[in-house]
Amino acid sequence: MADIDKDMSYEEAVKELESIISKLDSGEASLDDSIKLYSRGMELSKFCKDRLDSIVKKISMLSEDGGSEKDFS
Repeated sequence: MADIDKDMSYEEAVKELESIISKLDSGEASLDDSIKLYSRGMELSKFCKDRLDSIVKKISMLSEDGGSEKDFS
């Protein structure tokens, strides 16, 4: 499985994660494939969580500053 592209959108990651969940739920994947799928799913889950955390932080900063964006990186 390929590393997650940092330019991947949240929506693309969720779509791939949903596909992985369907494959795992079907029970048709071999044990080795299931482990690879599970690992990829965990990577995607972390990617989505990190992306959402970043968005929440940005919204919080915008709200506290009355709407003007500041770069805190």
